[in-house]
Amino acid sequence: MDSQTTVRARAIFLCEQTGLIPAHELPEFATELLVLGYDSPSLRELAGLPTGDRADSADMWNAVRDELSVRHEDEEKAARFLLKYWAQETVEGRIDVLAGSRLMYRAGWFPLGQPAELNELVNLMDVWDEMPQRREQTTAELLVFVRKLLGRES
Repeated sequence: MDSQTTVRARAIFLCEQTGLIPAHELPEFATELLVLGYDSPSLRELAGLPTGDRADSADMWNAVRDELSVRHEDEEKAARFLLKYWAQETVEGRIDVLAGSRLMYRAGWFPLGQPAELNELVNLMDVWDEMPQRREQTTAELLVFVRKLLGRES
């Protein structure tokens, strides 16, 4: 598996670990993991659950983790990884700037104890919500912030 595949799989597992993926959505992520090349009996079973029958998703996800030997990670390391992951996805245009900013906020702001490095992100998100007339400018400023966060000054 290439490094991008491994990074995406790690992001999926960490998003679940940190509560960014609700249990009823786990079958979709199980399907994605199968497409990425991961495989286990529980992963196949979880991916095949119908939409209305997902009560056991969380338990099955734990079985997937066991079968694939995926351990839970330290919460701070998980938050830092996800912060960088969503920033990278945003800068590379795989997700929308606003969606990426919201994911970065959820992944990093409270889990990392409201770090000063994210103050600008929080301020820009407030501007987005409170000043609709500035949304185009705010989107551009969010992208500049994300690039700075990754060390890609532009």
